[in-house]
Amino acid sequence: MNRFFEFSGAQIKTLTILAVLVLLGGSYKFIRDYYLHPQAAPHIWRVEAMDDYQPTLILDLNFAPVDSLELVPGIGPVLSQRIDDYRKAHGPFTAVDSLANVPGIGPAKLKQLRKYFRVIQR
Repeated sequence: MNRFFEFSGAQIKTLTILAVLVLLGGSYKFIRDYYLHPQAAPHIWRVEAMDDYQPTLILDLNFAPVDSLELVPGIGPVLSQRIDDYRKAHGPFTAVDSLANVPGIGPAKLKQLRKYFRVIQR
């Protein structure tokens, strides 16, 4: 009978320990490379800021309802209501940059929101 693949108890323990060490080492390398140092991850796995992102839907600032304003990243229910209140109190927006007059929208927030809005004069 062929006894080539029969292992003793000590050999089985040694092989099991080696297999566990290889798995732990591979897991450590994966965690280190892809979670602790994401810049080392392959390009398709990296999550990068999308500064040049252009949304597929751009809202008209003067006619977008409150619930549509909430769909824009960075605008929640409170800010969308402030935008609506500003429209009601001051009339239609003349430019997207007029959003800076709404309480809670500073220069950084305006820069973030600018690409999601247009003002169409009617």
